[in-house]
Amino acid sequence: MRYLIVRLGGYGDCLIVTPLFSYLKNLGHEVYVLTSEQGMEVFKENPHIDRLIYHERHSVENAELEEYFRKVQAENACDELIDLCESLEEKHLFHPTNPQYNYPKNERMAVGNVNFYDSMFESAGFSVTGRLPEMYFAEAEEEAFQRNREAFLGKFLVVWCLSGSSLHKAYPYTHIVMQEIIKKHPDVVFVTVGDEACQILELALQHEQVIHKSGKWSFRETALACKYASLVVAPETGVIHLAGCFDTPKFCFLTHTTRECVTKYFKNDYSLQADVACSPCFRIIYEAAEQCPIEHEAYAPFCTAMGFAPIKLIRLFDRIYDEQAVAA
Repeated sequence: MRYLIVRLGGYGDCLIVTPLFSYLKNLGHEVYVLTSEQGMEVFKENPHIDRLIYHERHSVENAELEEYFRKVQAENACDELIDLCESLEEKHLFHPTNPQYNYPKNERMAVGNVNFYDSMFESAGFSVTGRLPEMYFAEAEEEAFQRNREAFLGKFLVVWCLSGSSLHKAYPYTHIVMQEIIKKHPDVVFVTVGDEACQILELALQHEQVIHKSGKWSFRETALACKYASLVVAPETGVIHLAGCFDTPKFCFLTHTTRECVTKYFKNDYSLQADVACSPCFRIIYEAAEQCPIEHEAYAPFCTAMGFAPIKLIRLFDRIYDEQAVAA
């Protein structure tokens, strides 16, 4: 059978669907995938995809997408169409226009506290649990990154994603945590990653042990860094799902979701839930300054400004550092 799987969306959205490809391929099916720019980066070199079809974002009106997907299905002689666009957003994360957005927290949790990977399989029509995201690289990509990696040999390399798509996905005390860790551990090197907007955050992180790659590394270069790092630190964004592809130790700032949702099956996971009453909220946050309670000194939502005490993160880092030293 030939499947057409559709997933438009961000990096994390696309990574969540990757285990479906290998699952179907191992059952003997053909896998065609329709995706947009970010998905093309995520799915590139995936050996379980028979054909990768590019969709230019916003080239089709939302009201016409279903008809468009059926047309692509027919043009490629696909037997089945699996549309995974908005599969999580509609089921487990609540948009401000959704009445459930304002339900009591325990009622939101009853619906939202579900593993996103398991839910993806359920949306696709399969009862499969416990799968991890997958990314693949060409030999030339691996070789190019190994040349970059030579500068970090013998170092405890921490890939730190500075921000996601909204204010609740940026930890305001990153500089304090990094400064204290650097004082204690001269062999630690931080590599900061993110989009070009994260370069503003890098201005507060000036140190020879902090290397700035926001807006400079591609998503695939960041993926390779996550593969070979000693630790990955990230908010609930695409980079934490990248880290989930590998055995690399990882830490996620869990704010609007939970470990159950995101990192439940990830190996070497040290993620923490924000220690504030409003977390997790299971809400889609577009404008945190308007949707969230704000701690005005840090100008950040309560979940990030008050949910992760710097001393707690420093102690957690020391624990991970010591465990990695023993394992080595």
